Amino acid sequence: MIAKIIVLFLLAAPWAWSWGQEGHRITAQIAERRLSAKALAAVRQILGPNRSLADIANLADEVRNQHPETAPWHYVDIPLTATSLDRAKYCPNDQCVIGAIERFQRELAAPGLSPERRYEALYYIVHFVGDLHQPLHCADRDDRGGNDVPVEFQGQAMNLHQVWDSGIINSMHLDGEKLRRLGKISRRRRRAWGRGTPGQWAMESHDLARDVAYRFPEPGMDPVVLDRNYERRAASVVRTQLAKAGYRLAYALNQIYR
Repeated sequence: MIAKIIVLFLLAAPWAWSWGQEGHRITAQIAERRLSAKALAAVRQILGPNRSLADIANLADEVRNQHPETAPWHYVDIPLTATSLDRAKYCPNDQCVIGAIERFQRELAAPGLSPERRYEALYYIVHFVGDLHQPLHCADRDDRGGNDVPVEFQGQAMNLHQVWDSGIINSMHLDGEKLRRLGKISRRRRRAWGRGTPGQWAMESHDLARDVAYRFPEPGMDPVVLDRNYERRAASVVRTQLAKAGYRLAYALNQIYR
């Protein structure tokens, strides 16, 4: 039994860090279609005419090895049993994804920022708004946000965090018309999603982790097999969270460049 678990963990390495490349690109694509004319012009000035938000959506992960101090900015460890956000406890000195988003919002809005810093602030905020909407980036059950939970998903050995980072998204094959439908957000949802703060959005993700991501039998010696019912519930959450992250990223940039 123990040997089997060790093999499963080795197969699941390396540990995933965020939505995965595809999830971040999807969020950025949705956001770019929702930018105001002023925000789009500002983004084009930062990136140049031939690059998009999707092109920079994963840079925060790519530079992480060179800048290990940024590691805490990708998540916030809110205990699964928490019912409210104790920011001083869970995000000390703003060293978490909530504080990072707020910091880079301020930087993008600040006059006189160098082009290099403005570019960096943009790619960080694009990435971190995506991270904030991955439920296991905002919840922890003393298992590193699911990284220490071996599971079997669609016949593959993974850990729970990887399932939510990329396993579910990859199984959905979001391209073409599926991706366009995902980005169609109703007026009612736009009003609902355009409210709140990064801290409140983090608690939304936390509650989804509690109510959906961790809703399976307690793991024993063998990995938990995530069945089709779990997959359907998870896919529904992932679709909504990707769209919500895209809209909220656009909302944040539109507010900065009003």
